[in-house]
Amino acid sequence: MAEFDFSSIEPYGADEVPKAISRLAHSPAFARLVKTMNPKTDVESFAAMMECITTCDELQYMVMRPLVYQIVQRSMTSFTFDGLEYIEKDQPYLFVSNHRDITLDASLLDVVLLSNQIKTPEIGFGNNLMKNEFITDLFRLNKMFTIIRDGSRREFYNNSVFLSNYIHHVLFDKQNSVWIAQRNGRTKNGDDRTDQGLLKMFSMAGTGDFEADFNRLHIVPVAVSYEYEPCDIMKSVAEYTSQTGIYEKTPHEDVLSMMFGISQQKGDVHLQFCKPLGEDEVAQCAGLVKNERFTALAELIDRRIHNGYKLHKTNYIAADLLKGEAEYEDFYTTGQMESFIEYAEHSSLKGPSMAAREQVMDILLTIYANPVFNKLKVER
Repeated sequence: MAEFDFSSIEPYGADEVPKAISRLAHSPAFARLVKTMNPKTDVESFAAMMECITTCDELQYMVMRPLVYQIVQRSMTSFTFDGLEYIEKDQPYLFVSNHRDITLDASLLDVVLLSNQIKTPEIGFGNNLMKNEFITDLFRLNKMFTIIRDGSRREFYNNSVFLSNYIHHVLFDKQNSVWIAQRNGRTKNGDDRTDQGLLKMFSMAGTGDFEADFNRLHIVPVAVSYEYEPCDIMKSVAEYTSQTGIYEKTPHEDVLSMMFGISQQKGDVHLQFCKPLGEDEVAQCAGLVKNERFTALAELIDRRIHNGYKLHKTNYIAADLLKGEAEYEDFYTTGQMESFIEYAEHSSLKGPSMAAREQVMDILLTIYANPVFNKLKVER
């Protein structure tokens, strides 16, 4: 892989960390973030402590881990995880995760791994998020690499080849794990589906032997579930606009989504490490004709994620409301249903117009209900 220069997309190297740490430590935006998480923090002392950090791993453990714990304490009723028995400490994995929140999905996984003395993965994030020096420093210091998502068809292909080689470089040369979302961008309708294009990208740097290449990647599906979906109303309005016209992001929408996702109350949150893809399962996919292999592999990952998704009372309530039935009434109380209806109705008021309110509310309910419908299909 010597022909590739990955410096433009990879996390900061050892020689870049000190200057980036210094910029971050003295960034007013970072000071505001720290104060938001813990108003009692002495920012000057905090900045001095940061100046002593020399590696990305130290930053994650000494700074980001406590900050994420603050987010958990301030915005979640509980945070649980399961499936860590599938993870061996010295084995690099390709974590393919559903994507509900821009920053928290991967940050929560990092915290779980750090707390169990397991090396954290490098994390893929879109170049659309690199809005300023502060965010770029924060992300690249947190072992994040850039996924370039714009450009012509030819540029997209070349970027995919480049990214595939980088992921292989991380897994096999650096011997580090990788976290990547199962699709481009967050799930807007609650229906978690793996993009076949993502799987094809993984294979671009392989040998051409489907079975051997995908077994070598050690894919672990990951399911993260929130009782209250981060940015649920923003996603609902975006989905409504997409259905009724052309949706275009505002210049600072991604940053606003990041901040709102961090601060919004999320109730109970669960992270599930699903069972890694088995060699026998990959072999079954490899036995299909070429165009069906990736479809079958994507469906396999989806089944893992749908089955691993922890359903909350909000999911069951939304499913019953959409179907006009009481199929899942054993999973919630009348009071909880009334409270969620009030929450959904209040949220729908933030839609683009009163005329759109009913449709926005249906989309909001669909975000919560789809995990129930998907899990039901897996169990059948």
